[in-house]
Amino acid sequence: MKDIKAVIIGFAHMHCNEISLYIAEEPAMSLVGIADVAPEIPEPTAARYTRAWNMANVAEQHDLTPYEDYRVMLDELKPDLAFILCENAVKAEVSLECARRGINISIEKPMSDSLDSALLIESYVKRYNILAVVNWPVVWRRQVNALIDAYAKQPLGGLIKLRYINGHTGPLGVGARHRGVQGAAEVLSDEQRSKMWWYRTSPGGGAFLDMQCYGCLYSNRFIPEMPIDATAVAMNLNTPYCECEDNTSVIIRYPSVMSSSEGTWTIPNAAMPAGPALFCRNGVMWIEKTGGGFETRAMDIYGEPVSLDGYTQPETLRHMPTHLAAHLLDGGELIPAVTLGFNIQVMALLDAAMKSAASGRTEPVRSELWAK
Repeated sequence: MKDIKAVIIGFAHMHCNEISLYIAEEPAMSLVGIADVAPEIPEPTAARYTRAWNMANVAEQHDLTPYEDYRVMLDELKPDLAFILCENAVKAEVSLECARRGINISIEKPMSDSLDSALLIESYVKRYNILAVVNWPVVWRRQVNALIDAYAKQPLGGLIKLRYINGHTGPLGVGARHRGVQGAAEVLSDEQRSKMWWYRTSPGGGAFLDMQCYGCLYSNRFIPEMPIDATAVAMNLNTPYCECEDNTSVIIRYPSVMSSSEGTWTIPNAAMPAGPALFCRNGVMWIEKTGGGFETRAMDIYGEPVSLDGYTQPETLRHMPTHLAAHLLDGGELIPAVTLGFNIQVMALLDAAMKSAASGRTEPVRSELWAK
């Protein structure tokens, strides 16, 4: 018997396809309902990875009939858990509807479209005493956790600088592929893409929230210090139909460390490094793509290879449904990167960076959020 009834709310994000598969393969969890959140403007096509296609795909794969109103679904099914994959700008609204019904939530990254909205979600969670987590696909990747494990053992000393770049050709860009689905994004016209929420400001689109958020995640994961400020540049370099930025660069300053990260929609994913690089006092650690997958590498300041201990990933880090099942049913500890407090801090970094890009000045990070 499956103990946790789960629903998916929102099909704006392509990750709904893989999330649905992960729910289905978790023995303690069942996907009992799906519903979209009405978009600000209708999408002009149902091509692969659009919201209409995503919902139809999940409905077919799991033999479900979508609800027209997610609130009706919540009232009728009374699920234990809702996976929220709507547009960034409406995550607070959907979180409130779940919270007031006592339903736990897993919000797809990033937590929201702004720090103020994220703090609003936090207030709902506290008021209604529910569990809220934020799902980042990378926190379940073995190579990332192997890097975290290796760095924690400090074979090369403390961190001086974190460097990271993340990107692809855009969520619906040329050749875009997303986990849980066979096949790449179909060819769309610029006019069609311009109507998609990803490429519009008001729903919370743009490369900042889609790609740069990972740089803020890694900064907060590897740098324990209280941040000082952020300096950022955001530009639209090669996506004329998009009213948002398609490239971002951010530097976050800490008392004794700095991070430098980029998010882009104009470079093929195959050209991206596999993860963050950690520049330490006595060398560097990074993740390298290999023919058989990924390897965690290290070298000292003389350029000589450094041997690292092996890493075995726990089963509870398979993906969010398994991690949540272990927490809800067995009291397993949540990893820091999915917790609400951690993600409020990520949003604080992202918020300062977005303000800097808009103002053209270095902007302070709300460091009091690290003192909670």
